[in-house]
Amino acid sequence: MSKLCIMLPPLAPDYSGAASALFELGGMIVIHDAAGCTGNYTGYDEPRWLGSHTAVYCSGLRHMDAILGNDDLLIERIKKAADSIKPNFIALLGSPVPMVIGTDFEGVASEIEHTCGIPSIGLSTRGLSYYGKGVNSAIISLMKKVCPSSVSDNEKNDGINILGMTPLDFAKGPNASDFVKLFEDNGIKVNCCFTMGCTFEEFKASVKSRLNVVVSQSGYDTAVYMKEKYGIPFVVGTPMLMGMQILAKSQPEKFSFNPKPLTNITDKKIFIAGEQVIANTIREYFEALGLSKEKATVGIMFDATKELMREGDVIVKDEKHLRDLLNSGKYQKVVADPLVEQLITKETKETGIEFYGLPHVAVSSKVYWDKPVRFISKEFTSFIKSVITGN
Repeated sequence: MSKLCIMLPPLAPDYSGAASALFELGGMIVIHDAAGCTGNYTGYDEPRWLGSHTAVYCSGLRHMDAILGNDDLLIERIKKAADSIKPNFIALLGSPVPMVIGTDFEGVASEIEHTCGIPSIGLSTRGLSYYGKGVNSAIISLMKKVCPSSVSDNEKNDGINILGMTPLDFAKGPNASDFVKLFEDNGIKVNCCFTMGCTFEEFKASVKSRLNVVVSQSGYDTAVYMKEKYGIPFVVGTPMLMGMQILAKSQPEKFSFNPKPLTNITDKKIFIAGEQVIANTIREYFEALGLSKEKATVGIMFDATKELMREGDVIVKDEKHLRDLLNSGKYQKVVADPLVEQLITKETKETGIEFYGLPHVAVSSKVYWDKPVRFISKEFTSFIKSVITGN
């Protein structure tokens, strides 16, 4: 019951993250469920779904299939569909019911690959973890299946990859192309943007890059894997406010980032609730513009990487924990998805707490996904300044 939501919608789960990561790579995605989880993903967690041609299927799991474990029928259906659409790969994703009956997804995927002759992966997503785990699991599993097992230093190029790019964090809008343009306008080639605007061939060749840029926490484990497997270093941060801090991190010998501090900086304490890397980068910008380091706290609503946490940062356990934090009196300003504001009580509002809405698809789903935050824009710069100056 620790993840019970009464006022907020259910937060994006692992199977949605996995399907989102694989969505544009030309594969065949099969969610093993009775249609509820598939409908949740396509209807509420995937802004790209309407009008797309991506092959996302529901296995049509029924009571007797669940009881008897009728995997042969599942494999037969997948083969029939794969023979028709000829995908680059097949991904079989789990949901709560297969978790309960102990479905062996890797074993079933092996049978599918043997039967269809198409690279296949099986992911034991359960719907009980957050989307970041699904993103990393899908990317790493597919990389193990289709990418070279090793890359010599001579084979590497000077390009970079962008990791953790998913519409669950960045919506369907222009952020992916904005991030790519930022680097390429400054002479840095982007080999693969994982995985918005990324082709299957670019994905396979991504292991020949010199650097990974992790723009959200859902790309962190992939970056660690690629460092261990292929020796590719990585930097962490979301491009925003013209993105100069990421350029400075990626090529410090070429770029620097020294913004002019603002005047009239607030002395109020700020709570930034949301995805870890985006929230961390917002805090870094606050500080770069003059906010004292002790004034901003990050509340991590999804998966947390300890290496990216500061002392005082909070891992939000559930909706009640978030409500308690917002109404604790410790913070006078809050930055979070607009739906989070409803957790602030009338009594707390009367104290003058200030709320700044920053839509996040993994929280508010389709409510705001047509109004994406454009991180590299004058509007977002104005948003940042308004939070720390109150103007």
